[in-house]
Amino acid sequence: MSKLEKTSTTSARLNAVTHHLLAKEAKRLGLSAIDYLDAAVNYFGTRGLNPVEIEAREGALIMQDIKRLGDRIFGYMQEQERGLLSVLLEELIRSRVTIDRVLRMEEIVLSTYKDEDLRSGKSKLKALREQNEGAITNQLKQIFDSAKENAPGKKKKSEQPKADT
Repeated sequence: MSKLEKTSTTSARLNAVTHHLLAKEAKRLGLSAIDYLDAAVNYFGTRGLNPVEIEAREGALIMQDIKRLGDRIFGYMQEQERGLLSVLLEELIRSRVTIDRVLRMEEIVLSTYKDEDLRSGKSKLKALREQNEGAITNQLKQIFDSAKENAPGKKKKSEQPKADT
């Protein structure tokens, strides 16, 4: 505020009981009556609160606090999710690189065999490949079934309500 704004004043009428409370509270806080009134009016005015509606004011303040808390929790969850996803992505990339390296090594090893040796082992390789694909499919099914059963927010079997008979 400029010096002119701070020194210029207007008057307002107060009930005697309100004036007594104003003087008492201002004295308790070591403020002048005008400083106390300025702070009170600024408090309600900047927050857009109606000082007469006590319940609405308290409700508005509680809602503001809840919104701030919700924003903090959401931010925390996003940060946790980013951390989890980066770990999962790293593991996925590691697996892909490992698979590519193993396949490349397999190509190198197979290139050292003679053609007749490769032809004789072709049926064995086909059976082994089918067996491996079956094992992979079963393992993935077990993993995904377990993940679905233990998913966050899902009720455990012991928590599920029992059906009436």
